[in-house]
Amino acid sequence: MRQISVPTTIAGGEFSSIAGVTNETKRQKEMLRHPLVMPRATILDPWLAVHTPEWLFLSTGIRAVDHCVEGICSNEAHPYGDAQAVKGLGMLAGALPLLKADGNDVDARMNAQIGTWLSTGPLASGVPMGASHGIGYVLGAEFGVPHGYTSCVMLPAVMRWNKSANAERQAMMAAAMGHPSEDACDVLDRFIRGLGLPRSLREVGVGQEHFDHIAQQAMRTSWVPRNPRKIDHPAQVHEILMMAA
Repeated sequence: MRQISVPTTIAGGEFSSIAGVTNETKRQKEMLRHPLVMPRATILDPWLAVHTPEWLFLSTGIRAVDHCVEGICSNEAHPYGDAQAVKGLGMLAGALPLLKADGNDVDARMNAQIGTWLSTGPLASGVPMGASHGIGYVLGAEFGVPHGYTSCVMLPAVMRWNKSANAERQAMMAAAMGHPSEDACDVLDRFIRGLGLPRSLREVGVGQEHFDHIAQQAMRTSWVPRNPRKIDHPAQVHEILMMAA
């Protein structure tokens, strides 16, 4: 059955032919793909999204930021995806702090919605995501961490671990967020903290005693093997988790 989507959050799934579902029996996130998963039309209405709880709207906004950032920083990035992700990231970086200050700013909310639409450009055009998405799948399926919170917690740590492999691409990302001369990981960390969102695994109830298991499970996801800095062993995922502890 074809759908029309009227989203009130901004993770961006409505612009994709991918559906992510949690298998409750296996406690694993599974990915489904089919062209007809994508709605026939998506209606962006900032007035409807005014009613979304602040934590949910802002954290799913960081999920959209994650799509932009991992798209820009991928080893498989290309100009078509870059053009959309850079513009989308700039719009999200400008809009989300305005919404934190005033949730009734419908112009900022509209910009966040359009930025989210653009954020899906890399993934929709074949650019893979990286370890932030892969680890996030495990945190969501096994530990019940909300979708947006997984990006709040993991993305800066993954970026810092990846920096030796893609510093030039990270600089492009920092510039898109309005801080061209600063370290991209610091820009992300400060940005997420400024929105009042969690920045550590401890804050979302995940302790270090679970890290070995998370690392093992993350290696089985579709995105960790596509991370721009090669991840060959769960011990490397464990390093990232310690940076986010």
